[in-house]
Amino acid sequence: MVPKFRGNSEDWLDDEKAVRRGAKKASSARLVTPLSPEEANGTVAEVFPNQCRVRLDKSGAKPLCAYRRALVIGDTQDGIRDRTPVAVGDRVKVVSNSRDSGIIEGVALRRNFLSRPAPGREVRDGKQDGEEATRFRHVIAANIDLVAIVASIDEPEFSPGLVDRFLVASAAAGIEVLICVSKSDLVVRGASSGQERPWRLYSDIGYEILEVSAKCLQHIDELRCRIQGKQVVFCGQSGVGKTSLLRALLATDIGRVNEISASTGRGRHTTTSAVLLDSGWIDTPGVREFGIFDVSPEELTTCFPEFATLKCAVSGCLHRDEPGCGATSMARYASYRRILESVIAGQG
Repeated sequence: MVPKFRGNSEDWLDDEKAVRRGAKKASSARLVTPLSPEEANGTVAEVFPNQCRVRLDKSGAKPLCAYRRALVIGDTQDGIRDRTPVAVGDRVKVVSNSRDSGIIEGVALRRNFLSRPAPGREVRDGKQDGEEATRFRHVIAANIDLVAIVASIDEPEFSPGLVDRFLVASAAAGIEVLICVSKSDLVVRGASSGQERPWRLYSDIGYEILEVSAKCLQHIDELRCRIQGKQVVFCGQSGVGKTSLLRALLATDIGRVNEISASTGRGRHTTTSAVLLDSGWIDTPGVREFGIFDVSPEELTTCFPEFATLKCAVSGCLHRDEPGCGATSMARYASYRRILESVIAGQG
């Protein structure tokens, strides 16, 4: 079984002790009515423990804001609770104390969000045996126009399994995707010469693919035109070069970049929390595993568009060894089965 995300990034939200600390406060949460979009006057740019930085609409200032907890923290349906009361990209109402500080007094209804299970998410919150456990959700970013899934040609090696999980999470949220195959300069210099290009199957299915290089600026102009004016979240495996791509797109220094670890061959984490840039693009911490949150087996089948035309013998086929199933010959069937089994097991 493909493991779910186990907190292998430097995002402070992956501190399981912090999850447990948050759980103690969950039982006192009450239903809070979200604001209308028109009531908001800023966008959350970065989230920290118990506060966040908000970019104000009128001035462009970015005060550090505390929460009025009774106004922003509320129950969610079906035993699901957000790990933090706000996420990067949320539209919020801020009352400013000064240019440098303020208080969030409400969060607007989200039009969409990209999420994953929060570490240590199965928490009882003092419930009696037999009662449903609260599940904690980490909302990576909200109000997204496009998810740019960044996967490198090499260093680290292209990871179809992780790409598939991001595609499923995006499809379940109804968010458009673009697969950015980074470090295309490695093909030019022969690092991947003679190898099959595994990302080609995604274009065959119908996904939009763009091979890019932050080093030699290949297709950077095309990528910039594609995402201009959109709120785009860049996500992917550690070390694939998300921050480097954003540097090339913006022609300026942002964040930190490191080399690949020689001992593990894996990326070293350089972005430690999601950050909304002034361009409207969101840089996120790299991951090595990624869990699927709150997607049923039936919904999962719809997240693989190549299954849509299958004529299986069993109505409502989950493509799980049913007689007459037509999915077994599909290129991504093995990946689908791994995700399906983890979803059925309740592990994402």
